[in-house]
Amino acid sequence: MYIHAATRAIVFDAFGTLIRYTTRPAPYGHLVDAAGRPVDRIACLTRDVPLATLAVELGVESSLDIMEADLAEELSGLRLFPEVADVLVKARAAGLRLAVCSNLAYEYGPAVRGLLPELDAYVLSYEVGLAKPHPTMYRLACAELGCAPAETVFVGDSKRCDFDGPQAFGMQPRWLNRRGGQSLVDALAGIL
Repeated sequence: MYIHAATRAIVFDAFGTLIRYTTRPAPYGHLVDAAGRPVDRIACLTRDVPLATLAVELGVESSLDIMEADLAEELSGLRLFPEVADVLVKARAAGLRLAVCSNLAYEYGPAVRGLLPELDAYVLSYEVGLAKPHPTMYRLACAELGCAPAETVFVGDSKRCDFDGPQAFGMQPRWLNRRGGQSLVDALAGIL
């Protein structure tokens, strides 16, 4: 196992990188504003409130039973990608600190922590009130890990949020192209 001399930590995106959906009913898709337009996705990812609160605020609580059933189905279907456990074991054995930095809504935080219980840090958009690619997300991840940006690899499946944003912040970005058949092992080649 080879580790770049300057690498002390790996920060992962959660969904599409470490965690996959087995079912995707998209419960937040039922949230619409007074004019019937879908609610801005970022607004749902940067508030530390449950789906029910958002539904009441928007006056769509009549759809709450459907939304909550969809949410329960989606959450129960979350799984780690097959290679994730092995990658995390190898990274730990190499002495690397590990974190998740992800844009996600309130209900998904406990699921992420449950699937990835022993990471060193969790920077979740709904808890922070900001979303990637805001530089504060990357700053908080580095601060919680006690590592400089240049010592930290960021890996994820969004070119904008997980490559361009971390690169602009000074991190070592790795883009994970799962649609192109790439695995997490491939994205971390030369690191692990």
